[in-house]
Amino acid sequence: MKSSIIFDVDPGDVVRPPKSVSRARTRNLPLGEAVDAVLANFPEGVISFRRGTIRSANSAFSRLFGLTRAQLIGRPVQGILARLDFAPGDIAALLSEAPAQAEDIDLVRTAAGQPPQDLRVRRFTIEGAGAGALRALSFLDETSWRATQRSTEVLVEELLRADRQAALGEMAMALAHEINQPLGAIVNFAGAARRSLTGRAVRAGELDEVLINIGAEAARAGDVVKSLRSFLKGAPQPSTDACLNAAVKVVLGFAEPAMREQSIDFRLHLAPELPPVQGDQIILQQILLNLVTNAIQAMGPQPLGRRHLDIRTTREGASKVRVDVRDTGIGLPAELGERIFEPFITTKVNGSGLGLSIARTLAQRLGGTIEAAAEPGEGSRFTIRLPCRGEDEANDA
Repeated sequence: MKSSIIFDVDPGDVVRPPKSVSRARTRNLPLGEAVDAVLANFPEGVISFRRGTIRSANSAFSRLFGLTRAQLIGRPVQGILARLDFAPGDIAALLSEAPAQAEDIDLVRTAAGQPPQDLRVRRFTIEGAGAGALRALSFLDETSWRATQRSTEVLVEELLRADRQAALGEMAMALAHEINQPLGAIVNFAGAARRSLTGRAVRAGELDEVLINIGAEAARAGDVVKSLRSFLKGAPQPSTDACLNAAVKVVLGFAEPAMREQSIDFRLHLAPELPPVQGDQIILQQILLNLVTNAIQAMGPQPLGRRHLDIRTTREGASKVRVDVRDTGIGLPAELGERIFEPFITTKVNGSGLGLSIARTLAQRLGGTIEAAAEPGEGSRFTIRLPCRGEDEANDA
């Protein structure tokens, strides 16, 4: 007597068949016919097999790989996968013992003379258990989707790099002055050394202090350039730990010349022994630089003596760190609310409206949040909250 099954497909397994394929159509069919009836309506390419031999294949599988049903039914599934240029390791993974629940495997198929094909393969059991179970593999071609995703990621990185360049461009003159200071000091120290050497004998060690000063000023100029290059390049950091206090110090190093030029008084309060944030140090710096740049621009119209910037880091509970950036600038219109973080929304005449939007996107990338509030009187406060790594987690990393 032929076996029969009621063939239902769980919504979590591949894709639910169209409604036109009802349970009534498969309720009392023999097993093979029931499987064929359901799999025929799947948009993914699906093959079923028992004891290593292919029992059925739908038309989507034939279209995806260019093999007819006649070339598939009754053939060893391992041989067919090898014929289709799947790597031996991928074949072994696909044909290993079936999991208790459906399992997805992402792999890349590289066939001779064809571009690489990104596939998502789902393994699941249709009926039975053990070596005699009727099992299936469904194949979804994600090549176009993943190519689009990679292109989008490239565009996002280019936008972030442009944002970093724009943020530092706001401070370019002040940064040039900052680099020029140690270079000018080197010239002065070298001139003093030359004068000391003119027309008289020099005692041993007489020029030590001058040479030490020259070295220190050269190192200071080099540090400024190195920090700028690292920030603009946006290279991934080797550690998965980002230090909030260190990021604040780097950003203030970038911004301090501009603040000094505009007579902005700033106060810094760094909480000691903050736990690390899991993420990229450059991304953390970019978030803070956008907020500090925004604050500096907002205080431009204010009279001298009323330009104050306050940055404070704190630990918030056991799982978060927080940084507040307060300024005494033009403030935030109450009607904007959270729209201040939308692209192209700005309160400044010449603002691009992208800085705060990018800052929020990057904060979310680190698993955090950012919010804005008007300060009593005038000015604004931006607060970033980021998840921190616990001590045990950090030690295990």
